[in-house]
Amino acid sequence: MNLNSAEVIVRPYISDLGLKLGVELLLINDQTIEFNSGWAFFYNSLKYVEGGSISDALAGNAPLIVSKRDGTVHITGTAQPIEDYIREFERR
Repeated sequence: MNLNSAEVIVRPYISDLGLKLGVELLLINDQTIEFNSGWAFFYNSLKYVEGGSISDALAGNAPLIVSKRDGTVHITGTAQPIEDYIREFERR
């Protein structure tokens, strides 16, 4: 699996989440983190990404990890730095 195939997997997940929230979401590609076992993807509302107004930003939008091994999507959290979630993912 490569980054492009991981993006193909995570984009529909983010799109569905946006439909549930009633807001268009966008991957923030320049924040994607590759690590040994996968990629951590970040996203926010399209309005926030384009305009930068904090009132358009999402709250609680935990990064998503896509596994290199099997392409599964894993939700992280927002209570800890992403590095902690990555370490925990790699331990499993």
